[in-house]
Amino acid sequence: MLQVVKSNPGPGAIELPRSSARLVKANELVFVHFERPDLVRAEQYLRDFGLIVVSRNNDSLFMRGTGSLPFFYRVTRGPNARFRGLGVSVPSADDLRKLSQAFGRPVELSDAPGGGSVIHLRDPEGVAVDAMHGYERSDTLPLRPTIRHNAPNDIVRINDTQRPALEPPQVTKLGHLVLETPNFNSSVRWYMDTFGFIPSDVMCLPDGAPVGAFMRLDRGPIPSDHHTLFIAAGLESKVDHVAFEVVDLDAVEMGQQVLMARRYRHAWGVGRHLLGSQIFDYWRDPWGQKHEHYADGDLFDASQPAGYHLMDRAGLYQWGPDLPDDFVDARLTPRRVWSLLRRTIKNRDHLKTMMSLKAAMSQPVREWRS
Repeated sequence: MLQVVKSNPGPGAIELPRSSARLVKANELVFVHFERPDLVRAEQYLRDFGLIVVSRNNDSLFMRGTGSLPFFYRVTRGPNARFRGLGVSVPSADDLRKLSQAFGRPVELSDAPGGGSVIHLRDPEGVAVDAMHGYERSDTLPLRPTIRHNAPNDIVRINDTQRPALEPPQVTKLGHLVLETPNFNSSVRWYMDTFGFIPSDVMCLPDGAPVGAFMRLDRGPIPSDHHTLFIAAGLESKVDHVAFEVVDLDAVEMGQQVLMARRYRHAWGVGRHLLGSQIFDYWRDPWGQKHEHYADGDLFDASQPAGYHLMDRAGLYQWGPDLPDDFVDARLTPRRVWSLLRRTIKNRDHLKTMMSLKAAMSQPVREWRS
């Protein structure tokens, strides 16, 4: 069981139970989709990040990693730099039919690499979510072995050296996605009730109210990443970051070296997260969107119960540089102020939640750990 020192919200934590009536069980995060005004700049950044081009034309770009997914990153040329949606897979065609009946949406043929069938849905905040099945997988690509390290009781290298290549790290898969929502309860329940996501760890305010949920795929006895989706309370509906797995710590660090040399904007890292345990490093693309390299994350099967923890800056990582103030975007733009006022009129507790969340994330970490 996960033990977290000084991260217990107390007996007042509000439980976030698993869905008792899920429609289907998603079994994989397939892709993320962004709109960008410049596909050339987008491609160059993603290549430097470690992604591989599958296909491109004047309007679309598809990229993959070393795994068998035909693509996991889609870019569409358009006037805005914005998130366009995500895709998950379901195990059977019958699952698509269940979703079609529940939402009144047709099952269509996918026009993306790999083909297959797809149903286009939207979550409660209007985020586009494609459920997919039957796409053709690609051949996996050669992947360098994980680097083993000499340890006092495990010597693996004598009369030899470690010299990983100075090049973008090989990305093995699209690992997880973090979505912010102004209506946490309805959003988190939708993903649990629709696709069977189950909570691994839940972040709570001091009064016990949940404001963040690390959720994994329900694969029964088969281990799944600690989180494939993280839903967090926020001022507006947006994607905070997308995360990609690499083979080991050296790959994370080499990714930093390459992206630093290309003069991209660093966001945070290298460090090790607390919940999920992965070693992380975050970078921003030319439009400010955060992308994460990570390695060595936790794996849980369906028997692992959810943990409940106090939401604060210190609870985000075990070691590494302090969380930068600009990592969490809490600027009160006119659009966000209007959204906050509109939602507060409907629900007076909304403003209280946002103020409590801001206070929790403003706590100086160095003071907490001194």
